[in-house]
Amino acid sequence: MKKLLAAFMLLVCLLLIGFSPHSSAAENSTGIEIPVVNYHVISHDPDPNNLYQYSVEEFEKQMAYLKENGYSSLTIDQYFEILDGTAAMPAKPILITFDDSTNDFYPNAFPILEKYDLKATQFTISDWVDDSQSMTAEEITTVMEQGIDIQNHTSTHPSLDQLSYDEQYDEINDATATLESITGETTDVFAYPYGAYNDDTLAVVENLGFRGAFTIEGGVSTDQDNRYELPRFMILNGDTLDDFIRKLSTGH
Repeated sequence: MKKLLAAFMLLVCLLLIGFSPHSSAAENSTGIEIPVVNYHVISHDPDPNNLYQYSVEEFEKQMAYLKENGYSSLTIDQYFEILDGTAAMPAKPILITFDDSTNDFYPNAFPILEKYDLKATQFTISDWVDDSQSMTAEEITTVMEQGIDIQNHTSTHPSLDQLSYDEQYDEINDATATLESITGETTDVFAYPYGAYNDDTLAVVENLGFRGAFTIEGGVSTDQDNRYELPRFMILNGDTLDDFIRKLSTGH
C-alpha cells in the first residue's frame, strides 16, 4: 500500500509540473525538416575517379525531378526564416548548394537551374574568383541577378582545423570583405572547406556574426540543429536518381 501511495504521489507531482507520461521528443518536434543538397563540379565529362565531379545529364534529371514533384527551392534567407519560425515552410522545401564557384557552374549548372526555375546558394572561395578554374566576378554578379545567393567559403580553401584562431579569423573575415567588394552584399552564411572545423572555427563564425554554417556530414536539417553545424548531404560521382531521391528523405 505504501508503494502504491508513493507512486500515486509521484505521478501527481509530475502532472503538476506539466509532465505527461505519454510525452516524447517526437511530440515536441516542430516538424521542420529541410534537405540541403551539396554539389561541387557539374561536368559534361566527369572524371570517374573524382567523387566531386558529377554528370550534367544526371544533374538535370535531379532538377527535373524536383520541379515535377513539387519541391520548392529556397533562397538562403528563406531557409533561415523557416528555421527561425518567421516564415511558413512549403510542403517540400529544399536548399540547393554548390561549393567552390568553379568555372563549370555558369555554363553547365546555372542554365539547368534557370530552366527549372530553381534557386541555389553558391559558397565562394574569394581569392579564386577570376582565376582559370573559377567563376569570374562578372559571372557571379550575373547569377546573383537570377536568384543565386553568394556566400562565404574562405579566402583560400584551407583545412581550418589545422589553423590557429587568428588564421581562421583572417581566412573567413578577408573572404567576407572581398566578396562584398564583388557583390555589393555582405556574407553571413558559411560552409566549412572539406567539412573541417574545430572549436576555434565555431567561435570565429559566431564572433563574426554569421547566421549559420554548413558541414558535409549528411542528414536533413531541422530547426533543432546547432546553427553552426547545419547538415548537408553530398551528391557524388556515380549517384543515381534513386540515390538522390533516397537522400532527399534520409540525408544519407
